[in-house]
Amino acid sequence: MSKSQVFLFLCLSFILGVFIQSLVDLPQLLWLGILILGVMAATIWWGRHSKIVVIGFCLMMLAAGAWRYLSTYDVDNSIRQFNDQGKITLTGVISEEPDVRSDNIKYKVAGRQYELMGKPFVGVGTILVVAKKYPAYQYGDKIAIVGKLQTPKSSEDFDYQKYLAKDDIYSIVYYPEIELAGSGQSNWLMTKLLVVKNKFKDSISRTLSEPQGAFLGGLLLGEKRGLPPDLMVSFSRTGTTHIIALSGYNITIIAVALMALFNFFLVRRQISFWLSVGIIVLFVLVTGAAASAVRAAVMGILVLLAQQVGRLYQIRNALVLAGAIMVYLNPRVLVWDLGFQLSFAATLGLVYILPILQKWFIPDEDEKKFVYGQVNAKAFVKSLKSVKLILATTLAAQIAVLPLLVINFGQLSLIAPLANLLILPLIPITMFFGFMAATLGIFWVVAGQTLGWLAWLFLTYEIKITEWLATIPLAAVEFRWSWLGGGIYYAILIWLIWRLNKKQKTLVGRTGV
Repeated sequence: MSKSQVFLFLCLSFILGVFIQSLVDLPQLLWLGILILGVMAATIWWGRHSKIVVIGFCLMMLAAGAWRYLSTYDVDNSIRQFNDQGKITLTGVISEEPDVRSDNIKYKVAGRQYELMGKPFVGVGTILVVAKKYPAYQYGDKIAIVGKLQTPKSSEDFDYQKYLAKDDIYSIVYYPEIELAGSGQSNWLMTKLLVVKNKFKDSISRTLSEPQGAFLGGLLLGEKRGLPPDLMVSFSRTGTTHIIALSGYNITIIAVALMALFNFFLVRRQISFWLSVGIIVLFVLVTGAAASAVRAAVMGILVLLAQQVGRLYQIRNALVLAGAIMVYLNPRVLVWDLGFQLSFAATLGLVYILPILQKWFIPDEDEKKFVYGQVNAKAFVKSLKSVKLILATTLAAQIAVLPLLVINFGQLSLIAPLANLLILPLIPITMFFGFMAATLGIFWVVAGQTLGWLAWLFLTYEIKITEWLATIPLAAVEFRWSWLGGGIYYAILIWLIWRLNKKQKTLVGRTGV
């Protein structure tokens, strides 16, 4: 067993430990036993049986992942002690960009001072405030709130309490009395980034009509608030909701398109790589540099790096390490952050599944001419026209994210393969023209609107196709799938990848899965 494989198994074991504890609240004593078992296996068989030693270290990393998740329960949040105890007066600062909905607005407020029944307290913690849309407050505003803190309520279908806990929020208050107590108490850099993001959003609104503008906002910013409810239903029925979730998959789409575009104009490969990375960084800054966008950018840049070295699978350890670090920093994102899940799954799909599908769908002579980001203009045009290549790329992503879509949206789209085949190939050029039009529109509205017509054509096509396919009978069926079912799916998928790689005797199979 190579060092590379050992490293991969250790990272995956840590992630698996976090995943298991996220879903099943196992006692710490059990994890202590697993840790001791791992230490004993590694110690007793050290120098005698390397595989058992590796298993021992994997058990230790498994326990470490579980304990890292358990450590998040000890987060410093003294506010939750006041939950469900009557009205409280709280003073805090709006710590993130307000979440504007159709009938309300949500603020994340970092509390600093409290008063319960006339008795003052000082503590820390973040609460979620659900308030009326007007008057509206901004990021960095200091507000005084009078209301009743409540523990978030969960349902059979959705654990809202754990969903909020991923952002260290354990208290929620509905429609409190609010007074502005100050402003400008925010991070200077984040304030500037949000100013840029708001200008970008305003530019989209001026550049494109609705619902195309709202759809572009979903593609570029991951914002679904402005999308009409009936269009959201169509996305759900056709299995295309993932394209409006800000994830590494979206950013990878942009990255691949940029690399191909630069190479089409015969820009040197190394220059193309750094230009693409620079544009991704700019894209993240324009979208406000939220944690989800940063995580997505890391995944996208790693895929670019993999393309730069010539083979996607060669970067697999870096991808898994990046995922493990993200999970370590916030263990709750593994189960409760759909954007992270789509980033991780779709990226691994490109690494492991796409090479197998290319063997099936793309003739060897064409495959030799096509390596993402490393093609001349003639081979690029020829390959881009290949329906087989489009089908392979689409299926690779869909196979990887299918359980996540079913688990999160509660239905199985039977029309999804066709819908994604008709829509996904055009998403890169749509996002490219949309991004350029919105950016140009910040400085010159007329120029932005002129370029926006190209984006409008693609956006309209994608919306109409989605709406039409959603009307087909049995386009989607209600389908409940637990994480256990998803785990079984991925276990079978990993086994199939291993078997197919071994059978085809590809380089992927020789380096291990």
